Amino acid sequence: MASPNYVPDTTTGPAYYEDPTADGASSSGPSLEIDVRPIDERDSAFGDNQSNYTMSATSSVFNFRYENGRRYHAYAEGKYPVPNDEAEADRLDLQHHAFRLTLDGKLYRAPIPQDVQNVLDVGCGTGIWSIEFADEHPSARVLGTDLSPIQPGQVPPNCEFLIDDCEQDWIFHQPFDYIHTRAMVAAVKDWDRFFVQAYANLQPGGYLECQDLAFPIRCMDAGVTATDSPLIRWSELFVEAAKTIGLDGTGPRHFTPKLRDAGFVDVNLKLYKWPVGKWAKGARFKLLGRFVYEDLMDWLPSSSLGLFTRVLCWTREEVEVFLSECRAEAKRKDRHYYVDAFFWHARKAADASNASYGHELIHEEEAIAPDEEDHGSHARTFSNSVHSQLVPIPTATDATQASIEHMATVAIKDDQTPAKEIDGPSR
Repeated sequence: MASPNYVPDTTTGPAYYEDPTADGASSSGPSLEIDVRPIDERDSAFGDNQSNYTMSATSSVFNFRYENGRRYHAYAEGKYPVPNDEAEADRLDLQHHAFRLTLDGKLYRAPIPQDVQNVLDVGCGTGIWSIEFADEHPSARVLGTDLSPIQPGQVPPNCEFLIDDCEQDWIFHQPFDYIHTRAMVAAVKDWDRFFVQAYANLQPGGYLECQDLAFPIRCMDAGVTATDSPLIRWSELFVEAAKTIGLDGTGPRHFTPKLRDAGFVDVNLKLYKWPVGKWAKGARFKLLGRFVYEDLMDWLPSSSLGLFTRVLCWTREEVEVFLSECRAEAKRKDRHYYVDAFFWHARKAADASNASYGHELIHEEEAIAPDEEDHGSHARTFSNSVHSQLVPIPTATDATQASIEHMATVAIKDDQTPAKEIDGPSR
């Protein structure tokens, strides 16, 4: 879709953040109304001498659904089982810093040029990646798409957002040079079709990059299973519930044949391990572990309340009790949990004659090991070593750097400190 823009109906005001019922019961408004109309070709941002269109979202987009005290998207209602409220937005922005820290402050791994032109960010969430990419690449026109209109109003002039469902037909009029997606394991049901559409919407020589986390959660300690670990049990239940509605929680582990079948070459995978907490050796891993721990604490209710009550038929109270056991398990010092983070990128062949080359998977894996040092002695040295070992740290925006610096300061605090008691910079 060329030069897409959405304009939130501000008459709804902040009311759409409020639960309209005392107990957070379900309520949903009228269906989404879409006004699609041709506009002047000369006004085209992505059209390039083609007919241009714009999509205007009516206030029904903001008639969010409320359930179990959480707020969910209205457009394509029910497709994404995770909330879109302020608590989830805060989690997404915190997780963004974990992704950047994983890449030593970078936003991507694909070998795209600095002067890249047309960029698509699928499932952009709060828009933080799109905005920071646009800031770092002024030559780029960045389009972020998502089911929820939760992006800020003030954005760089080369960045815009569109309410869109990536599992429907892609109708962009001009191909992109780079397509990015991140943390979509709970959003995409048909990865084969996703990759086919991404391939069709890339320029020859363009890149697709998928950064994603995969279930189930892992533990480095032998013999830890779902029978004696609530956290692993939760992970398996998530996979089970997600499968029932067509989602594959293990999906990012199996992208190689799907990318090749779609036509991609030069498939590249780097597997990172995200420690849950500060048990891993090295200042970078301890800081990352703090991010991941806080992310997991918020992800537990975000991912579970909808799926477990709707699909597994648990009560809200049963879910909350079970999640309290998972939180206690995540705090254990004698267990070393981590999450597999997959960073894939692949290229569309520059021409048909090159399509048969580059089919050998390039696979790297980052090592991780427990820190055998005493927590107390490490705490005395961590604050002095963190800046020298985290080179470079994210610096795209003041907000990003402030968040990283703040987390570096609090990373050595005891994990028992409630996250809400640590005041950090606003998003």
